[in-house]
Amino acid sequence: MKKLAAITFTSMMLLLATAMVVGAVDNVEVRGEVQTVVDGTTPSWTPQTFAGFYYDIDDDLGNENIQMTITNNKLEEPNGVKYTTTAQENDFEFEDWGWYKSIGFLGDNFFAGYSEKKPVVDGAEIDPQLYKESTDRNLLVDEQLLKVLMDDDDEMTVTSGTPLKLEEGYELGIKSIDIDGNKVYLELSKDGSVVDSKVISPSKDQATMSDKTYYYKKDIGDTKDLVIIGVHFKNAFRGADQNLATIDGVFQVSDTPTDVEVDTEYDKMRIASVSTDTITMDNKDNSITLSKNKDTTLMAGIGIKTADQDDITAENPLRFYIYKEITEPGTYELRGQVQSVTDGATPSWTPKTFAGFYYDIDDDLGNENIQMTITNNKLEEPNGVKYTTTAQENDFEFEDWGWYKSIGFLGDNFFAGYSEKKPVVDGAEIDPQLYKESTDRNLLVDEQLLKVLMDDDDEMTVTSGTPLKLEEGYELGIKSIDIDGNKVYLELSKDGSVVDSKVISPSKDQATMSDKTYYYKKDIGDTKDLVIIGVHFKNAFRGADQNLATIDGVFQVSDTPSDVEVDTEYDKMRIASVSTDTITMDNKDNSITLSKNKDTTLMAGIGIKTADQDDITAENPLRFYIYKAVTIEGAAAEAAPVAEAAKENVTEAAPVAEAAKENVTEAAKTVEEAKESVTEAAKTVEEAKENVTEAAKTAEKTAEKAAPGFEVLFALTGLLAVAYLVLGRRE
Repeated sequence: MKKLAAITFTSMMLLLATAMVVGAVDNVEVRGEVQTVVDGTTPSWTPQTFAGFYYDIDDDLGNENIQMTITNNKLEEPNGVKYTTTAQENDFEFEDWGWYKSIGFLGDNFFAGYSEKKPVVDGAEIDPQLYKESTDRNLLVDEQLLKVLMDDDDEMTVTSGTPLKLEEGYELGIKSIDIDGNKVYLELSKDGSVVDSKVISPSKDQATMSDKTYYYKKDIGDTKDLVIIGVHFKNAFRGADQNLATIDGVFQVSDTPTDVEVDTEYDKMRIASVSTDTITMDNKDNSITLSKNKDTTLMAGIGIKTADQDDITAENPLRFYIYKEITEPGTYELRGQVQSVTDGATPSWTPKTFAGFYYDIDDDLGNENIQMTITNNKLEEPNGVKYTTTAQENDFEFEDWGWYKSIGFLGDNFFAGYSEKKPVVDGAEIDPQLYKESTDRNLLVDEQLLKVLMDDDDEMTVTSGTPLKLEEGYELGIKSIDIDGNKVYLELSKDGSVVDSKVISPSKDQATMSDKTYYYKKDIGDTKDLVIIGVHFKNAFRGADQNLATIDGVFQVSDTPSDVEVDTEYDKMRIASVSTDTITMDNKDNSITLSKNKDTTLMAGIGIKTADQDDITAENPLRFYIYKAVTIEGAAAEAAPVAEAAKENVTEAAPVAEAAKENVTEAAKTVEEAKESVTEAAKTVEEAKENVTEAAKTAEKTAEKAAPGFEVLFALTGLLAVAYLVLGRRE
């Protein structure tokens, strides 16, 4: 039993490590609508066209704007780039507090002050509580902003033993409640030190908003006595063992201001003016040249990227877009242009207007398209949603191999086959190597695609002791080189097992492309003898101590196909047709109603979100957008030590696992005997209920930083933990 318990514990460790490290993404590039460098044009971006700006679709909030004026391929200073943003009234999630001034700035939601507009509660106007308790109410007067940290109206219970956790190290705790349950003594601490205390009376007869609201105010720069934390208590109770209260409103802004003083610089931009509600910026002293293959930081995380484009002409001008790079852990929406639900409308999205689609700006590749037809607030089946994508010729990074067929599908770059188009090398056409070595060359004929894993022309050196690491467990190693340094014997392995070996001759006189290219081909479904790995060797050397070679071209596609067979379903969409170069999808059998406050999965990570909008009229129709969710995983670094420890446990557990094989029969009997322990285990579960609240909170915090889909791993871990405990009790 000890052996089984050890294996169970090790499995738990491995699952936890996997849950924390799998799927980690370092950053996300949110791009705006693609534009071209044409003299005299004034391209612009708003929150409706650029997902890098702050936007609240429910209240249609967010009005940041960048407008450029292109003159002789430049954004001349000071007005080549103009940025403006204006504060808007935003209602608190706890509506009885009224409104605050919200302003988008550099893509985030900031607090600009409190509104004096009076909310209506029980049919009567009341004073806006947080406005009333603040002395200074407008931060733009003092040329600063505060980040909005919390705005929530979810009900939650706090007790004398479980304080309310706020942001930036703040906690609000119940210290005592009087015998009648009316007066609640609260203490606010930051980083463990008490900074404020107050008495409120949420449960007394005819309690007012003031009676029910805890607030904490402080000086922020030149802004005096500003409420930065507000908490609304629905009620409070004095219990025999502990005191508790119900909270149904929380608002918090940062206590660290963001400077928007005139002449403050943000990279190439500077604050040009600040009024009581508007901020403007310009590029004074910073002219920007829009030339090929440049990545220019414009301001605080927002940049301009131009194409690495050789064929620039008046008819084919240089392409560029603005983008926001996000590195903070969390889940983000790459949203398309905001649209309106209008009968008869046919909104559409392409890679140039929707960052969730695959797009290569250098070669202008990617042509996925979604077009909708709105009928009576519905996307009727089968043609309410039409998706099309077509394969395009994409040159290998190692250009002497020629081209392959690239196709965007569900937002990713896929391989659809090899092109027979001949590349020109040293002035002469040669056979396209990977096309030539493949038997079947077009995967769409067999209704499947392969993910592009590697396409690289960076030079790298491999030795007999350091093989070339490829994706999906593949490695290419030098086994030997002949005495003349001409013939190189290579072995390809997958997950440690040799799957192929070849001899190539990259260093011989007048070596051809065939002499210098290693390839590995295999059957992929119905596609026969397809090259899935190609490696170009620039040269090879036989050394005294070890052999080495220089590689300057690598191409690899997955050996696991993605199915695009007709009638294959992807959530609400299905494959309608597949030709030799084009895939179409429709929503056959899946009509979609566009009603307020809906989040509908359309197909494999791409969804439709409608506004939680009350003021829907013919003049103000329901707003919606398509989006793709992406996650930046923040737990990877923390998981590294756990994963390393788990590796050690695996090594130690290996002999235990081997020995455990002999105990299978005994284990089966033990499982039967374990049934008798169910009652006892149930009691244990009952006892564990006291810890559920605290554990749930811990799990919730962990889940906030976990990638979607990891719930299954945590569930498996929980099951293994139960098994471990039961085995321990049985022993």
